[in-house]
Amino acid sequence: LRVLESPNSSFEQKALVLEALRALCSDPGLLTQIFLNYDCDMDASNLYNEIVMNLTKLAAKSTATPPKNATVKEVENDLELSLAGVEVLTNILRAFLKALGLPVNEDEDNEDSAATRLRKHLQIDVGLAATPKNALLARKGSVDSSLHGSLGDESSVSSSANKGEKKSSGQVPEKIMVSDEATGKIVTDFEKKRTAERNFELGMVKWNLSIKSGLKYFIDNGFVELDASDIAKFFLRNKDKLDKTQTGEFLGREPDAAFVKGGGVDADKGGAGFYVRVLHHYVDALNFSGLPFDDAIRLFLSGFRLPGEAQKIDRIMEKFAERFTRQNPEVFPSADTAFILGFSVIMLNTDLHNPNIKPEKKMTLESFIRNNRGISVDGGDLPEEFLTGIFNRIKTHPFSLKEDDDAREREKATKEMMDSSLFFEGNAFFGKSAEERKREKFKKEREEMMGATEKLFRKKTGKGGKTMVAPSTLLTDSVSPAGVVKPMFDESWGPLIGTLSQVLECSEDERIIAACLNGFVYAVRVAAHSDMTLARDTFMNSLAKFTFLGSLKEMKHKNIESIRTLLSIAVIDGEYLGESWGPVLQCISQLARLRLFASGLDTDEQFLVDKDAPAEVSPTADTGMFRQTTKAEVTREMEENNGRAVLAAVSEVLIDKVFSSTVNLSARSIAHFIEQLVEVSAMEISGDSKRGVTGVGRGSTVAPASKSKKAISENSTTKSSVHGDDGPRIFSLQRLVEVADFNMDVRPRLAWAQVWEIMANHFAKMGCDQNSMVSMFAIDALRQLSFKFLEKPELSEFNFQRIFLRPFLQIMENNKTREEIRELILRCVDNMIRSMSHNLRSGWKIFFSVLTLSASDRSERINTLGLAILQRLLDEHLHQLCRLSDGSENETEEVLDARNRNANVEDFVGLCRASLSFVQTGESDSLLPIGLSMRALCHTACYADLLAEQRVLPPLSGAQSSDPYAPGYTYEGLSDEEALEMVLWRPLIDGLADGICSSLPSSAGGVGCLVQRGSVLTLRAILLRYGDTFSTNQWAAILKHSIVPAIKKGAMNDRTTVVTITSESPAVTSLDFLADPLLLPPSPDDEGLLMFATESQSDDSSPSRPLGKAELLVEASFADLRHGGDGNLSRAHVYLKKNVERQRSNEPFPDSWVATTAPIAMGMLTDIASEIVLKMSAEGINVIWPLIFEVFEMWLIGRSRTDNDGAPKDAISIEPWQPCEALVRVACCEIGRFPERFLAALPGLSNDDAVEWTATIFTCFSDLLSSSVAIERAIEEELIKAKFQVYGIPSEEGMAGELPHDDSINGDSDVEVIVYTPYGKGRIVEKRRDRREYGKGKFMTLIMNVIKLDSGATLFRPAHGSIKHYEAPKIQEKPAEEQPLAAAPKSPNMTRDNYWEQFMPELKIRCVAAHCLQQCLFRIMNELIPLASKDVVEILLKSLNRSRIVSGEASQNSDLAHTFQEAMFSQWGDGVEEVEEALSNTHGLGAVATRSGSEMFFLTQEAGATKVIIHMLSLLYCRLGDATPMNSVWDHESFAETLLLDRMMEVLSKFLDSERKDGHLIDPNVWRNASESGGKVAVYCTSFAGVVVNILQLMLSMDSEKFTKHKPKFFPVLCSLVQVQSDEIRSLVSETFVKQIGPMIGLSV
Repeated sequence: LRVLESPNSSFEQKALVLEALRALCSDPGLLTQIFLNYDCDMDASNLYNEIVMNLTKLAAKSTATPPKNATVKEVENDLELSLAGVEVLTNILRAFLKALGLPVNEDEDNEDSAATRLRKHLQIDVGLAATPKNALLARKGSVDSSLHGSLGDESSVSSSANKGEKKSSGQVPEKIMVSDEATGKIVTDFEKKRTAERNFELGMVKWNLSIKSGLKYFIDNGFVELDASDIAKFFLRNKDKLDKTQTGEFLGREPDAAFVKGGGVDADKGGAGFYVRVLHHYVDALNFSGLPFDDAIRLFLSGFRLPGEAQKIDRIMEKFAERFTRQNPEVFPSADTAFILGFSVIMLNTDLHNPNIKPEKKMTLESFIRNNRGISVDGGDLPEEFLTGIFNRIKTHPFSLKEDDDAREREKATKEMMDSSLFFEGNAFFGKSAEERKREKFKKEREEMMGATEKLFRKKTGKGGKTMVAPSTLLTDSVSPAGVVKPMFDESWGPLIGTLSQVLECSEDERIIAACLNGFVYAVRVAAHSDMTLARDTFMNSLAKFTFLGSLKEMKHKNIESIRTLLSIAVIDGEYLGESWGPVLQCISQLARLRLFASGLDTDEQFLVDKDAPAEVSPTADTGMFRQTTKAEVTREMEENNGRAVLAAVSEVLIDKVFSSTVNLSARSIAHFIEQLVEVSAMEISGDSKRGVTGVGRGSTVAPASKSKKAISENSTTKSSVHGDDGPRIFSLQRLVEVADFNMDVRPRLAWAQVWEIMANHFAKMGCDQNSMVSMFAIDALRQLSFKFLEKPELSEFNFQRIFLRPFLQIMENNKTREEIRELILRCVDNMIRSMSHNLRSGWKIFFSVLTLSASDRSERINTLGLAILQRLLDEHLHQLCRLSDGSENETEEVLDARNRNANVEDFVGLCRASLSFVQTGESDSLLPIGLSMRALCHTACYADLLAEQRVLPPLSGAQSSDPYAPGYTYEGLSDEEALEMVLWRPLIDGLADGICSSLPSSAGGVGCLVQRGSVLTLRAILLRYGDTFSTNQWAAILKHSIVPAIKKGAMNDRTTVVTITSESPAVTSLDFLADPLLLPPSPDDEGLLMFATESQSDDSSPSRPLGKAELLVEASFADLRHGGDGNLSRAHVYLKKNVERQRSNEPFPDSWVATTAPIAMGMLTDIASEIVLKMSAEGINVIWPLIFEVFEMWLIGRSRTDNDGAPKDAISIEPWQPCEALVRVACCEIGRFPERFLAALPGLSNDDAVEWTATIFTCFSDLLSSSVAIERAIEEELIKAKFQVYGIPSEEGMAGELPHDDSINGDSDVEVIVYTPYGKGRIVEKRRDRREYGKGKFMTLIMNVIKLDSGATLFRPAHGSIKHYEAPKIQEKPAEEQPLAAAPKSPNMTRDNYWEQFMPELKIRCVAAHCLQQCLFRIMNELIPLASKDVVEILLKSLNRSRIVSGEASQNSDLAHTFQEAMFSQWGDGVEEVEEALSNTHGLGAVATRSGSEMFFLTQEAGATKVIIHMLSLLYCRLGDATPMNSVWDHESFAETLLLDRMMEVLSKFLDSERKDGHLIDPNVWRNASESGGKVAVYCTSFAGVVVNILQLMLSMDSEKFTKHKPKFFPVLCSLVQVQSDEIRSLVSETFVKQIGPMIGLSV
């Protein structure tokens, strides 16, 4: 290596060394042994590293500029040596490949190689003698893979790739497996040595900066211990490495200097005197025995440089003199003599060899001898011969450090080089030539090398002349070369990449280029197979830069060869490239672009112009005669030239082979390939594809080939504003599709799914690109791949289809996706369903999710298309969807296992949710067309038909009720079987429930709340058709968790004007616009429904699929709804005819849920109760009816009696939400219709069920009426208190007007043990006092009855008459003198003009509720009373009596009357003439009091209660007879007789009094129909006229015995009634006289 490095060695000598190194480096065994025995040995030099470094220096000389005086022969020789150096470096890499068992070209030493030429020049024939044995063996099985001979030949490339794969598939030579343990130890030692060397180099830097910090670093890192002796040895061992000036300064430090601060530290351990101790140990470690005095000084000064201070020199030389004298006592008698002579010798050396001292002034021998006289013992002289020898030796060989000698040699060489640059070499005339001087210098160097070699041999030779073999040497013999390739390459790849890149960049010699490219190939292969990613990526990136692809530079031969080399690496070593695929694919991308330019074809930019993007117009260029060439034109021309060069040199077959050979890559490698291809594709589409190759960023715009240069410069409009300057390209995206196509069927689905995930994310991203052409191409590519993927059926338990199709969903989910792209997605989905539905499994989930998203799209076109796909799916592919079962048990058991069943259920639920997503229920930027929502509701009915027909079977496991979005969602509280069945039903029911309570407007054609009503109609049809399939528990869950909450929410969310409307009288409604309840649907075989089904399918566009029972019913219901029908679905087929006009006028409140949907929703509950619950017997009464009654109670009372978990709550606490009058009337209507339905079904019920249901119905009425009256009473009292507050009336005076309680109806004194409730019979087990808040700042106290029901539940009900009210308002502070005495506290927000506002509407609604309930009772009394027990009758009678008494007392309360008047005046406003006229009427009956006052409400309520009481008692007394089944239980006649007569006489007496007082003041028209007079004028006689009519009719119907018995009471009253104003009453009195009195007195008419 010294020969190779020396500038004085000849060409032949260096060639011989290179030939030796070539042979040495070609043998993996020898090369690795050098590395193991030297570079891994802590005590040896890094021989392998030195070889590599010298070779890299030699190879890099070819890039240097030759001297001006160099001959052509010398330049050629230097070039050959550099080339040979490159070849030897590649031989090292080839040796690595051989060691790893990888393919390598063995025939590179051709006639043009530097090695061959050097051998010819040296006239040597190495032959087989220079070829190692193992290399010969390896050559027999090696692969001749010429990387540059026939790269365009597809067969050769394929052969090389296949052989490379076989070679790298794990077939390793046997020696590799010898000793992994030894290899690991050696590699560990190497790492330790390298780490130590790096740390030592850092320590030297610190040493050069500061001796103290440097020594501390060496100590901390374990190079030396803090001990003077050890540090002295450390200086001696490393004297050639450490800076000698710093060492000299260290050794010359002051005697008392310390290294470690603080006292008490030993001098040898860093205390005071530490530096002197190091000096002493340093000198004592030297051996001066037998050495001449000057040679001893020369040895002593070889390790450091003497410091400049005299004191430091004295200390150092003093110790030297002492050591030399002790070891050589015969030379000097004392150390003083040695000390003085030593100083004199040093001065002599300085004087003789200082260039600044003139020759005539230099010290002579005589002067030297004279200066040293008298220095011996006793003033004697030293021998003159002794001094003369010292002088001559110093003169010939001065004291010099190696560093100084090297510096002088370099300076001298530089000077000679400058001299040789003249026209002639001056020294040739006066002395030796340059060649002769070089030989002399080399001779000197050779002597030094021989000396060093001899010294090394002496060191390695032990006693007896035998060579010493270290134990580590025996260990290295068992190490396989393959085991140390990685650390060897890691040590050398840095210099290699630098040299190869430098040489390749600067050289144009084809041989050097080929050698460098071979080096790149081998280096990449070694790094790739050794998992050295950094080295591999560095070599690949460097090689990619040399291709010049993507840069605006002219391509040369070496650039073309770099391209071919890069492609060959990709084909042969692609398995191990990993992330290094990036530069390969980037180069291929640019290669394809250049090929298009060269072919004259249009680039991608031409086809990917975004039509929607604004065009960019470049500034107009000059077009004159002297127009300058633009930069774009220059760039275009260069690109075309490069393209032609590439087109001619690089075969397209090789490019295609890169992608087609991906089928041979492993799963991990293909993943790396796809990742990099995706990244390149992203850069292409962004218009920044050159960045990855050149690192420069966006390049200049290259105009398409189809345009002329003039057109390019004048109208450059092809750039996209959203992409890079190059415009978008899709080459890599196309190749990505090809790769997917190649690998789809050859890889296992599990491995393919991992690869596809990378592709899918890219396709999804590109599908959302702002350039519509790019996104359309991406989606079309997805469609093609999807069709191919779906051709292969998916096995059960897998979800590969869902993974593969996910990009369609991701594109749809992106908010920035264009409308046409979303439409394209839907059409792709439609095509796949049409063509591949038979193979779809897990892919259904993606399709359903896509269709679900289409429902929420802001485009109506997308909405319509999405639902059309769903409709077509149902019509044409229903038999393929979810693998529907035909219901046979055989198929259920044998074909559909648990997992398949569960998967099918998930698909079916996804389908249901997709359809329900078109039923818009939530807030959205755009509303769906109503027609789409209605059609989607029809879908849900179809799904219900499938479930009822058991064409879709429930899952076998996995039911859960916690997460509605997870599979298996069902109702809680069910058995396992019931819960699994409801997994299929709950999505449908919940979806329809959401539609019921939707708050979005959905009006069309004058019909309001179509979605809400349509949802009710659909759910009603499903439940009525298939309600029998549900168990009692399932019904309870459906009502509790779905239907009841939806109806509650719909009612509470209504904020329209309808909820504020109140009527002027309970008997006369202002809400006649409310929708009518629906008729029960006809049976499935109804002739009219069948005609509707036939008519609906007569259209060619209609599906051939027959309509199911529920679907047919829904279709008919919608037709009836659209045309304003009367609900008779048997006539719905009429509406399918053309030109059928709508029968109903536009609705006044189309957006009001209460006005449009509430009657239908409540009617649905009535239908469920009558058609389903009645058939359940006791379970229906105890479980289902309470849930339905909860809604009735809420709409009537304003609060719920059961909480969320079904446990009863207290019965009187008033919720903040109160029902409006419309809801009250609807609830009363429906709760009145249920008994009618019950009576219709009565013949089919057992006697026990009939009695139980009768008790339940009457108890419900009684409970509702009692609760409503209790609230009414509370509001009345609060209203009076509020009046007293605003008027400042003292509490004593105010309480005088408080309404008293009637103990006769409260029943507090007698606690009932057995009671009847709406939830069944029970008994009172406890009474407790409770406090409730029923409004802001309002409280009540009450006694609560704790009732234990027979069903086991506990009910809390207030005891009658126990309610007490009080208020805690914010009191407005006033001075004591201004505060009225004992006045009630006044709310600060309450004034005389508004105090009634928070009470009056609710009070009126309570009156309406009581009146409507009483009307319902009157209608059902005739049929139900015969079935009622005495307990039930007493409860009902008590509720009616309380309503009668409370309303009667309220009608007589002047404060309430005054409050009603003030409210009406406030509503009319000031200065209204009608008000003045009404107030001025003092002689007649005031219009205000009689028509709109409190009497209108309270008298109507009282009359209604009295009417029902009398009617019920009359039935018990007169009309039941002996046929009642209750005769044997209780005496109803005796029970009713007294009560009936009391009520009759009381009413008749009050009527006569009122008629005499006010009858003559009433308009005669009022009396024309006495039964309806109560709703016109509010006085007792008109309000009770209907009651009097009923009493008279009762008298007429009594048998003679009963009438005669009570004749004394009846006759006077009848006589008085003859004079009343009502013709109807007088006529009935006359009939009574004729029928009842006449026979008694013997008269007959």
